[in-house]
Amino acid sequence: MAIDIVTLLNYSIAFFSLFVVSVFLLLYLKHRNSYLKPPKKTDWRPMVSVIVPAYNEGKYISDSLTSILAIDYPKDKLDIIVVDDGSTDSTYESAKKFECQSLRVFTKKNGGKGSALNFGIGKAKGELIATMDADSYLTKNVLLELIPHFTDEGVMAVTPAVKIKQSNSWLKEFQRIEYLMILFSRKLLSFIDSVPVTPGPFSMFRASVLEKIGGFDEHNLVEDQEIALRIQANNYKIKSSMTAEVYTEPPDTVSSLLRQRVRWQRGGVRNYWKYKFMIKPQYGDFGMYFIPLNFATITAFFVLLGLMVHSVISTPYYVKYIWFDAFGLGVDLFTFIAAFVIITSLCFLYLSIKSFKGEKVSLRYLLLFIIFYWYLMVGYNVLFVLKELRREGYSW
Repeated sequence: MAIDIVTLLNYSIAFFSLFVVSVFLLLYLKHRNSYLKPPKKTDWRPMVSVIVPAYNEGKYISDSLTSILAIDYPKDKLDIIVVDDGSTDSTYESAKKFECQSLRVFTKKNGGKGSALNFGIGKAKGELIATMDADSYLTKNVLLELIPHFTDEGVMAVTPAVKIKQSNSWLKEFQRIEYLMILFSRKLLSFIDSVPVTPGPFSMFRASVLEKIGGFDEHNLVEDQEIALRIQANNYKIKSSMTAEVYTEPPDTVSSLLRQRVRWQRGGVRNYWKYKFMIKPQYGDFGMYFIPLNFATITAFFVLLGLMVHSVISTPYYVKYIWFDAFGLGVDLFTFIAAFVIITSLCFLYLSIKSFKGEKVSLRYLLLFIIFYWYLMVGYNVLFVLKELRREGYSW
């Protein structure tokens, strides 16, 4: 019997989802006893340069710099560089108040975040270079947790556990849950050398790798992802820490959240297209699995969205049908695959929260996250396509 195109697409999406969650499930099962363990401590204390690019961050920069100066690390081994990128508020004046032997403040003409980072790299003295957003805050032991990863000479960058502080805002709580899921999945990806981004809130690099591959792309929408892809393209390792905690300020309105995610999506698709040449065995799992996964994911999303719209249009009693199927009156192979994917995803959501001590989320925020996340994806993916078609620009 011939299979119609809608049925074929439905099963394609189902089996793709099954494949993706199965890979993450197998990674978790293989490393479940070790993924939370940090590397062995070391007495090595290299010079560390922390570069803080800032544009109109007068609201946050004082707290950010206070957190850096309070970290547990020898002050004579700390080189903090603040780069004011032509701010029009009090950013430069606020930063100058913190200037001391271990903290230098510079200002330059506005050129974008990548430009400010490269300016700071040019002034850096450290063997290790950390980049940090001016609206982020370090915990006391962050450097002591990250540095041991660099005892492996093949490791060129390490990402911390970037988190959002608990609050009474439903939008921030939604993002807090999402960040925990990202951290959990990134840690699992590190076991197959497939960490795809060195996050802007805080990341650490060997200075030597920035000399070899060049600095940040000054015209990239998500320069923190592009530099990670370039590191991967040179067959270097990026590791992920679950214990080095950094907190960042998330968008506090739906519109600002959408702007952020549209920028991430636009920049991400452009970057993966730029590095599509890595889909070769010589680039390991990152090239043969992770990069194709991103192209497949965005394709699957729009196929799924199209199938949902088709179902609404073509099925008179769509809502009634969904409820009947959910109660087992229309059970088929697709139903079992969907159930497995949903249950596994909920388990990962649970593990993402339980993997971090002190992280608690109320049931209402979890339910809100599950409901709202799909609509956020629809919003930023549709807007991403529209902005790309219009060739709209972007500045930080």
